Amino acid sequence: MSRVSRITLIILVALALLFLMARFRYPGQVPVKLQAESCDSNLWQHVYEKDRLTIVERCTAVEGRVASVHRAADGDLHIGLDPQNKSVLNLVNVTHADRKLVVEIICDHPPANAESDAHSACVDFHPQITIPHVGDRVRVTGAYVIDRDNGWNEVHPVTRIEILR
Repeated sequence: MSRVSRITLIILVALALLFLMARFRYPGQVPVKLQAESCDSNLWQHVYEKDRLTIVERCTAVEGRVASVHRAADGDLHIGLDPQNKSVLNLVNVTHADRKLVVEIICDHPPANAESDAHSACVDFHPQITIPHVGDRVRVTGAYVIDRDNGWNEVHPVTRIEILR
């Protein structure tokens, strides 16, 4: 085996080990399974394009610190949560969501496109969820899903957010 081949092999093995270590560190596991009645299943009526979300657990709770809050064009409020338990993250959360768990409060505000599926899903629905501020420590309860379009894990839709002291 030539010197270049050995170096290439060593680099490939090192990259594979790094990937495996990251995969074990960020497995994307449900932190806790709650009874179904702890989450509002009626919220799914107001989630547009439900088939883009793969349900991992119908009801869970995740604690962490709010890193960001912003209004998305689809009408949902997106919260970047720095989770206390990092095992809820997958590799896409780590690489493309800044090591944050995406949390979505559906139908928070009118969508930018009034003709969209998101607009139709939210007609006459207004969530009654406490909106946290950046820096707040919170417990988020809702469905734990994988967003097929982005590949990351989310709590979506959110049933409840509690501000912790």
